Amino acid sequence: MFVFLILCVIAQTSGHLYFHMVQSVREIVTQQVTPGHTLVVSYSTPAHPPVLPQNKSTHFLVPNSRHNANQTVREEVFSYLQPSEDLRQMILAEFNKIEAWPLLSFDAGNEMKQTAPSSGTYAGYVLLSSCQDPKAVVPDIRQQITKLRNIWEWNPRAKFVILLERIRDINAKFLAEDIFAELWTSGVVNSVVLIPTLDTHVATGTVSILDAYIWLLHRPVGKCTHVKDAFLQNRWVLDSNNNGHFLHSASFFPQKFARDLHGCPLTVSTFELPPLIMRTNTTEVDPNNIIYDKGLEIQILTELAKSINSSLKFRDTPPDGGKWGWDLGNGTWNGLTGEIASRYSDISAALLWYRCHLVTEIECLRPHLIDKVRWHVPCATPYPRWTSLTRVFKLSLWLGFITAYVIISAIMWQVVKITSHIFTEAAQNQAFASLGKCLFNFWAIILEESASNNPPNVAVVRAVFFAWVLYCWAINNVYQAYLTTFLIDPGLQHQLSSEDEILTSGIEYSTEKSVIFIYPGLQGTRYRHIIVTENVQNAENRVEKGTLALLFSMFLVQYDIALEYMDADGKPRICDIEDDFAFNLVTMFVPKGFPYKSWYDQVLLYLMQAGFVNFWWKELKYTATLQKAGDFNLPPGEYIALTMKHLQSAFYFLLLGYALSVTSFLLELSCQYRKRHTIKRIERERN
Repeated sequence: MFVFLILCVIAQTSGHLYFHMVQSVREIVTQQVTPGHTLVVSYSTPAHPPVLPQNKSTHFLVPNSRHNANQTVREEVFSYLQPSEDLRQMILAEFNKIEAWPLLSFDAGNEMKQTAPSSGTYAGYVLLSSCQDPKAVVPDIRQQITKLRNIWEWNPRAKFVILLERIRDINAKFLAEDIFAELWTSGVVNSVVLIPTLDTHVATGTVSILDAYIWLLHRPVGKCTHVKDAFLQNRWVLDSNNNGHFLHSASFFPQKFARDLHGCPLTVSTFELPPLIMRTNTTEVDPNNIIYDKGLEIQILTELAKSINSSLKFRDTPPDGGKWGWDLGNGTWNGLTGEIASRYSDISAALLWYRCHLVTEIECLRPHLIDKVRWHVPCATPYPRWTSLTRVFKLSLWLGFITAYVIISAIMWQVVKITSHIFTEAAQNQAFASLGKCLFNFWAIILEESASNNPPNVAVVRAVFFAWVLYCWAINNVYQAYLTTFLIDPGLQHQLSSEDEILTSGIEYSTEKSVIFIYPGLQGTRYRHIIVTENVQNAENRVEKGTLALLFSMFLVQYDIALEYMDADGKPRICDIEDDFAFNLVTMFVPKGFPYKSWYDQVLLYLMQAGFVNFWWKELKYTATLQKAGDFNLPPGEYIALTMKHLQSAFYFLLLGYALSVTSFLLELSCQYRKRHTIKRIERERN
C-alpha cells in the first residue's frame, strides 16, 4: 500500500519525476565537476519530433521488475512524460541557480562547423537522450559525441553523465554496456549512465527512480585483453517522505587505469628514421613482428613503457605511405597523424613536429626536442685551379697594370727619341728606339728576364727604366706570394646565403610534403615553383650534387651529413643558410583522452631534467662520427706537396702559349708563301 501511494504521487505530475532526474544529475555534477570550468549540456533535437497520440499511454516497461503488481502503475507514470525540452530547461535552470559553472547548451541536431583552437577545455558533459526505442539510444549518443568532438575544447577526460529520459522494453545493463562501448571509441572513460526505472524496495521502504551504471576496466590474470562490464553502482530512490537521494555513497568515477600493465603492450606507430628510430638487425623484417631497438626516441619510448610496466608493439610503416602525414582535404589525415587520430595506436613517434593545433583528435606529449626548419643548399665549390694565375688580382688591377705597361713603354719610346737628338750615346743604342722594342723589353722585365741590351747611358732614360723595374718587382712579389696560396687552396666560390638568393638564383628548391600542411604559406605565390617530394634521401643527393635546395629538418639533415655527406677533410658536402625558416617542438602523438598522458609528461620531464635526452643525442652523433671516420683519408701531415693537379693552371697557360706560337708560325709561313707566290706571278707577267 505504501509503494502504491508513492507511485500515485509520482503519477500526479511528470514534472515531479523530472525534478528528481534533475536532482540526481545535480548531485553527481556538484560532487565531481570542478567549479569554474565549462559544463556542457548536450541534446539532440530530431528533425521531425514524434507526435504522441491523444488519450493513449506510451508504455515504458522494465522487464526484470520483481513486483508485477505495480506494473500498471509504472506504465501510467511514464505515460505522463512530456517532450525532453522540459527536462533540458529544468537542468539548465538548476545549474544557473547554482552559478558554479559556465554553461554551454549544445544541440547536436544542428549542423556544426569545426571551431578554431582555444586555450580552454570543458570539465563536464551532461548528455540527454529522449529516444524511446533502445536501438536508437546508441546512435543518438554517437551523434552527440561526434558533433562534440569537432569542438577544439572537446575533453574526453571530463566527467560524463548520460541521462536517458524515457526508455521502453530494455535490459538496462546491456544498454549501458553498449553506451560505454560507444564512449570508449572516443576515449571517454569517466562516465555514468542514468536509466529510468520504477522499482520498489519493501525492506528499505524506498522506490527507485534512476539506476546509475558505470563501467569498470579489468584484465584477467595473464591476459592483455580489455574487459569492460557495466556495473550497477547506485540508485536514486524516494523515501516515505518523498525525498530523493542516492542509495549508496560510492564514487561514480573510480580509478580505471593502473600504472602496472603487467607487461601488456602499448601499440606504437612509427617508421625507421635514423637517428631517432632504428633497428640493429637490418635484414628482412617480418611486418607482424617489427622490432626497433636503437635510436633517441626508441630509448625514450622504452623508459615510458618501463614506467607503467608495459611492453612496446610496433606497427609497420603507415600503409598509406604518408609517413608523418598530411591533410587529405576532407578533415582526415594520413600517415602517423592519421593512425593516432583514428585510434589505431596508443602513441606515435618519429621526430613529429607539434601539430596538435591542426588536428582535433590528437594530443601531444611534452616536447622533448627543438628542431629547426632550414634551407639546405649545395656547399660552395672550389674555384678551378687553372684560374689561379688570374685570380690573384681583380680585373681592375689587371687593367691598371696593362695600362701602366703600355703608357710607360710609350713614355720610354718618346724619352729615347728626344734624347737621341741631344746625346750621341742614345742615338748609338737602338734597344729602345721604337715602341715595339720598348714593349718587348718591358715585357721581359715583367717576366723577371733581363733586357736584350742595356738602356742608353743617359740619366733620364735609365731613371724611367729603373722606375719600371721597381714597379714590376713590387707587383711580382705580391703576385707570387698569393699565387702559391691559390695553387694550394684555390678558395670557394659564392654560396647561396639567404632565402631570397635561393628563390632568385634559378636553382630548383623543394620540401617534404608534410611540411606544406604545417606551413600553408609555402603554397603562396612567393614559393610558387617549390617542388614537393616524399623521398628526402633523393633530395639530399641532389643537394650534394648542386642541383637542388631543400627546406627540411635541420636535425635529420645534420645527422645524414655526419653519416654520409662528409668529405675527407671532415667538411660537410651539404650546407645550410644561417637564417631559420621556423622552429618546431618535437613531440609524440597520442589519441585525445589517452589515459597515461599526464604520467608520460611527468616521466619526460624527469628524463630532460636529468639530462638523459641530451646525453643520448650526443652519444648517437659521436657514434655516427666514429662510423664515418673509418672512411676518411686525411693528408699525412701539415704540409701539402704540390702536384700536377695544383700546377694545372701553369700547364694550361703553357699549352695556350704553344698554341699561340704555332698559330703565329703558321701565319708567318702563310705570309711568306703568299709573298713568294706574288713575286713569281709578277715575274711571269713581265716575261
